Amino acid sequence: MPAALKVAPSAERAASPRILVCEDDPLIAMGWTEMLMDAGYEVVGPAYTAEKALELAYKDLPSLALIDIDLGGIIDGISVAAELGPIGVPVIFITGNYQRAPLEGREYATDILIKPVTENTVLDSVNSILRGLDR
Repeated sequence: MPAALKVAPSAERAASPRILVCEDDPLIAMGWTEMLMDAGYEVVGPAYTAEKALELAYKDLPSLALIDIDLGGIIDGISVAAELGPIGVPVIFITGNYQRAPLEGREYATDILIKPVTENTVLDSVNSILRGLDR
């Protein structure tokens, strides 16, 4: 963990939920971003690569992360989740890779949604997880 990373207290994170969006398809990423902003969340990103997602997360610790598994680079979404989990960031995988997600990513994910997925399904998952953090 970088020395400059400051982990926000959970009460502070709950007051203004920030959602990290990490998806390599710009159209999908922008759709998620718009959906979350319309629902009243602050969006960190979107990040189109794992490296950018981690840079943004360490700069502005999110309350939750929406991550695609296959990011088209050397580092995948599972690796991003493996970095974020130990610093207290719950992860929702939204992926088309229905075979890999439950096998390799389950231990890092609070939820796994398989594309195509509706906005209501994503928002229900986000809201449920964030409510659980408030307890």
